[in-house]
Amino acid sequence: MPKHQVAKTRGFTLVEMIIVITIMAIAVGGIATTLFPKGKQSAEHIAAVKAAELGRAVMDEVLGRNFDQNSGPNGGLPECVLLTGQSNSCTLAESLGEEAGESDNTLYNDVDDFHGVAGSARDVLGSDLDDGYQGYTVAIEVFYEAFNNGVMQGTVSSTATHYKRIEVVVTDRQGNRYPFATIKGNY
Repeated sequence: MPKHQVAKTRGFTLVEMIIVITIMAIAVGGIATTLFPKGKQSAEHIAAVKAAELGRAVMDEVLGRNFDQNSGPNGGLPECVLLTGQSNSCTLAESLGEEAGESDNTLYNDVDDFHGVAGSARDVLGSDLDDGYQGYTVAIEVFYEAFNNGVMQGTVSSTATHYKRIEVVVTDRQGNRYPFATIKGNY
């Protein structure tokens, strides 16, 4: 009696496995190549959000101060006057910056004390914020805003006006700059 051999399938051959592994490697490599730029963009978005948070926090700290050394705490009342030589005259445009004895942001009492501040991020108590913002820097400029026919264009006035422009620039670890600006009024 002849024996009938029954062919049984027992799996893949070594050659078939090598072909499948090669095809999978090419497919995964192609997918990874298309996704890698998305990962970089995602990291840039995170840096931008952190910069926005930091910029807003710094701006809030500056805006929480008086308009001028010689104006009051309640919305500027009593307001400083634009005429020079009086006891409550507004600070001269060329004298903006910290006054004598105000060595750090915990002692600042008006917005122009922050003029020229630059460096690592600090909180309102003067402590470094390196834990959450390592590698981020902040630069602050404050100047009298020129008010031309009811229009503010972000230009520096050489004389005192009723408006101080506060510009904050946050720079992240990659060197991207995020500018923020606002106006504080003398009313």
